[in-house]
Parts: sequence; C-alpha cells; structure tokens
Amino acid sequence: MKLEQGLVNIILFDETELGQILPVEDKRAKHILDVLCFHEGDVFDAGIINGPRGKARIISVGRRGLQIDFSFSAELPSLHPVEMIIGAVRPASSRRILRDVTTLGASAMHFVATDRGEVSYLKSSLWTKGEYRRLLREGAQQAFCTKVPEVHLYESLHQCLENLQVGFDRLALDNYEADSLLSNYIPRNNGCFLALGSERGWSSHERSQLRDAGFLLMGLGSRVLKTETACIAGLSVLLSHMCIKE
Repeated sequence: MKLEQGLVNIILFDETELGQILPVEDKRAKHILDVLCFHEGDVFDAGIINGPRGKARIISVGRRGLQIDFSFSAELPSLHPVEMIIGAVRPASSRRILRDVTTLGASAMHFVATDRGEVSYLKSSLWTKGEYRRLLREGAQQAFCTKVPEVHLYESLHQCLENLQVGFDRLALDNYEADSLLSNYIPRNNGCFLALGSERGWSSHERSQLRDAGFLLMGLGSRVLKTETACIAGLSVLLSHMCIKE
C-alpha cells in the first residue's frame, strides 16, 4: 500500500533507527497511525536517509510505539548537480526554502550572511538546534526520495566563494545589474552554482565578489520576488535548461 494520503510520499529513517521502536509521539508515527490509519500488518514505502528505498511492515503497535520491519532494495540516483548559494533570510522563509529546494533535488545549499541581511538569522534555533535536518527529511519525503542535500553556513559571501569546487557553471540572480535572463542560460559544464541574495539583494561589493569569482549576473524578469520564491523559480528554470529528468 503506497502512501497516497497526508503530507508525505515515503517515510524516512536514520540508519540508527532500524530495529528500534518508533515512539508514538514521533511525528512519523502519528502520520502512520492518525493520517494513514495503518495498523499491524500494513505495509508502506520507507527509506534510509541518503540510502536505499524499500518497504516497511508494521509488526506491532503498543503503548511505547511501533515495531517495524524493513526490506530495502532500490538504490536511488544522486541528486541534481546544482548547488544553491542563498543569502540568509528569516527562519520562517529558510524553512520553506530548505523543504522545497530539497524536494526539487538540489545537491547542496550554502546559506551565507550578506551585507544587506541580518547576521542573527544564522544563529536561530533552526540552525543551532538542528531543526533544519527535519525539513530536509520532509522535503525528500515529498519527492519520494531518500537523498537530502548538504547544508553549509558561512559568515560571509566571500567565505563561501572561497570554498566552492571548480568545474561548475556559476550564475547569480540579480534585479539590477543582470547581464541576461536566466531563461537564456546555456549550460557549459555538468553542474551549476546558483546564487541568490537575501531579501534586499546583493550589495555592490558582493556583486564585485561574485563577478571576480566567475559568476554571471542573471535575471528572472522585471518583477521583484521574495528570496524563497526566487529560489524555486530560479532552480526550476535552471533544471529545465540543464535537461535534467528523473
């Protein structure tokens, strides 16, 4: 029986959770019991985070939680060769970005403090308490995938640019000094970095840093978008031009 109800299409587990009871207070247990209305003997799609995908059978349901038996078979392909560089935004917006960019299949997200953003955004509990990992899992579950992107935090754009690998195309979205539209992008390498500023955009200094690092400034059109909207729109356009198919 496939998960066709509720908010997820597959339920993911850490490898260390295999063979352990899934506590009744766990969000996944509540989804299985209350949303899917599954009982002992029912089977659902499951996977190991960054591992194989397969089936899970509910062996028993007790007061402490669910005992589940797993059978994995399918190894999934790698995530798309696209890495996002994202100016730090409010935690609420970051949560949506983390979930949706994971669903679309980017291989990494680099969150950076920017000249026009709030440095405190990267010190919220979203990052310090590891909440972001749950959002990565939820994004992957929506996509019926086990793979989640890497996530990195940087104190500045400069620090991030110094740590990027070579061999990828380099594009940055900008409303004011774009050299071309992203819709005109022609891939030259097998992967791409796509950079987006925080809500107030890039500073002149940051534009210079991006250009010096080999980035082309690209636009999405005349309308000014929220960072979270630009992430999804830009990534979708990019993937279509890279002819990436599942």
